[in-house]
Amino acid sequence: MGAKTGTRGRKMMQERNVLRELRAKELATLRERVAKRIRLKPLTRRVRRVAGVDLVLTPQATKVHVCACLMSLGKMEVLEEAIATDEIEITVYRDLGNIVIVPLVLSVLKMLKRNIDVIAVRECGPADTIPLAAYLGVISGKPAFGVSERASSLKKFGPWEGERRVASVKLRGHKTPLGVVAGHHMNLKDAADLARACAKVTRIPEPVRNAGSRVRAWEREWRKANPKRR
Repeated sequence: MGAKTGTRGRKMMQERNVLRELRAKELATLRERVAKRIRLKPLTRRVRRVAGVDLVLTPQATKVHVCACLMSLGKMEVLEEAIATDEIEITVYRDLGNIVIVPLVLSVLKMLKRNIDVIAVRECGPADTIPLAAYLGVISGKPAFGVSERASSLKKFGPWEGERRVASVKLRGHKTPLGVVAGHHMNLKDAADLARACAKVTRIPEPVRNAGSRVRAWEREWRKANPKRR
């Protein structure tokens, strides 16, 4: 009985490893396709709604929590929110970067019923030459830009086809600049202007800040409900 159980366990482990490798190959292929389709260009449509995205990892439990907050530009009123949790392969995430969490982020954005004009996302994760904003923009077909409290963390994103895409943006009332990266279907100037227009309470644009507060509260509740999986 013990031998059979051991054989079955090894077989299941082998199957999981094969699926993990297959998933990694699929994501790597998708990453290459995204890289070829990134376009930095001026915005051509009026922006009325901005969807902010933020996420939290619970690596011990191999979980990623994502929140999207849709807000109106100008008044910065919350129109909709969506949030979800999913499994994540931490080792694959460290190897491939942001592309690993993109499917979940896109599924959360699809939960929003109103039309999204622009996606704003907090850049995070391991060293990846492609911003999370670029992945989301290319695959969703929406203009997108990324932000970070630490502008130095965006230096890994060099110029794209000779065009500068990262800047330290000064905001009124704040001594420390905000890091901004143009992701897709917008240039750096438009990304910086939108970041300024959306930053009200702190340096972080309101849609991203609100999504961050919501997802961190969600993650804390998840930990309380799953004390053994922290």
